[in-house]
Amino acid sequence: MKKIMDASLVFESKDEGTIIVGTNKELDHLTYPEIKKIIGDKILIKNADQNEVILNVSSIQISTSMAERKNIGICIGKLASPDLVQVGASIYSLEN
Repeated sequence: MKKIMDASLVFESKDEGTIIVGTNKELDHLTYPEIKKIIGDKILIKNADQNEVILNVSSIQISTSMAERKNIGICIGKLASPDLVQVGASIYSLEN
């Protein structure tokens, strides 16, 4: 299990469903395929209240800021409510 990021923003898109956004400077040097492989198909969300939930990943969006930081957006689909993820929650990959 590898920590992907801390959630800095959680919102709902009409077309995509719930999206979790965050950064992790340890992933900034990696390519999109490398980050996508690390994230995998399922993520573990640990909220500040220690509540944990495992969710399927629908899609991944990665953009690079002007400061060369990777902004990672993980879509968890329309079935998952944004209320499941608190801002500041730790997001982990379940890939080996």
